[in-house]
Amino acid sequence: AFKTAMHGSHAVLDSEESKSIAVVHKTNQGYSGKDLWKLKKERPELFGGQAAATESTGYTAPTGYEEVRDMPGWMYSRHTTLYFNKQNGVLYVRDAESNELYQLHRGDDISNTLTVRGDAATVTANKSEASRNVTINDLHRAAASMKLDFAHHDSPAAMFAVYDSSVGGGAVAEAAAKGLHMKLLPRLAAFRGRWQNDQLETVLAESIELLRQEVAPESGLGLAVALLLGGRLTLAATKGAVCMIFGQVGQSDGNVDNQQVVGETAQATTHCAVLEDSHLGALLTVQAVRSSGMPPTRIRAMARSHVMADRPRAGCVTLLAEAQKSGAKAPLVAAAVRFAWSSLEPAAKRARTELSGAALKKVRCRHLLLRHVGCQVPLGDKRKKPTRSLADAELQMLGLLAELAHGGAAAFTAKCKAESECDTSMRGGDLAGDLGWLDRDPAKNRKVPAAVVKAAFLLSVGQLSDLVASERGLHLILRTA
Repeated sequence: AFKTAMHGSHAVLDSEESKSIAVVHKTNQGYSGKDLWKLKKERPELFGGQAAATESTGYTAPTGYEEVRDMPGWMYSRHTTLYFNKQNGVLYVRDAESNELYQLHRGDDISNTLTVRGDAATVTANKSEASRNVTINDLHRAAASMKLDFAHHDSPAAMFAVYDSSVGGGAVAEAAAKGLHMKLLPRLAAFRGRWQNDQLETVLAESIELLRQEVAPESGLGLAVALLLGGRLTLAATKGAVCMIFGQVGQSDGNVDNQQVVGETAQATTHCAVLEDSHLGALLTVQAVRSSGMPPTRIRAMARSHVMADRPRAGCVTLLAEAQKSGAKAPLVAAAVRFAWSSLEPAAKRARTELSGAALKKVRCRHLLLRHVGCQVPLGDKRKKPTRSLADAELQMLGLLAELAHGGAAAFTAKCKAESECDTSMRGGDLAGDLGWLDRDPAKNRKVPAAVVKAAFLLSVGQLSDLVASERGLHLILRTA
């Protein structure tokens, strides 16, 4: 079924058709008029104009290509395993199973327009039965580590997922968390043409089904997944889990900016959404949260308020806390994703921000630290060992965040001295909690956790961070310079 879907809407040539260069294209599925205009300009022959095909006297092949015997007008590279058509100057890939040729696609990079960041939170009464979450912020890098060619997919490319341990147990949730991207990425890498929306839905659903057959053939999997490839977000959910996209405040459920995908059965429900700059973020969570009695509008509102401030983890903590108040029982998990659109900023301001961000080598920050039972205790630390759980630390920090959001440096100093469990909290005046100057290279900040350094460089001066977890505990960071 997958093979048919892979080729049903793409240019496919067998060896005879390739000689006459008869290409059939299906275009504009899931793409805007702007993209169609660009395609028409570059490939007029697809729209009835034959000028590009008839007036060309031939294209020069890239270095390393050789003539193909019995295929006049075609060249082949053993290094790239690609075919070059000398008449239209286009590269093609040969399908290993069907032996047919299809056009190679080069992914578009819209990272200057869209950036994404996601985080998650869990609540559990038993660590071995905890629900799981996975965040892969760069699928191109993940694919490269698996020695997969991912250049045909757009950027940014990321995957966010939650796995419900109440379906099948903790071991099943853990196996699913480790296994889904291992099933999905090779399948996304296998076809190097332009992917249509329905093909993304199919490959995600089939990867989930293969994983279910392998790790949970009887119980099934409870999960919600968001796969981002450029400006398209493919959602999938099973067993009561839900994926929500949300837009501006005041928009109604069902609005194009407020969509949701609910998994009713073990078979994944999927939907590929084309993102616009009115989309602010996405939320993934499980059945226990969805069935706690909170309406979708309230769930979106809780996530939206924090995601808009670039604090997705705080949004997840807030949601799970409210779900518990409404009767939801552990294990619980939620993930939130923020879409940041540079097109919403004036061009001049955007240019200044990008320049300063690229040139920024050092920042100065203060932090507030809460330790919990799961964090590491430094050698020689004589303080009493922490007894709070990570979930308790998150709730306490969430309360501090609400108090500090509009309080400025003076409020941070007071709370740092009163609440922080780091030695830096004892420093005088506005140096309470001061971490000094941090270098962009985490290796040069030996005493500061890498997670803190990474979060610090995402902040503007005077901005408070999201809740940041490290091996030392839970941090709240204020950038001062």
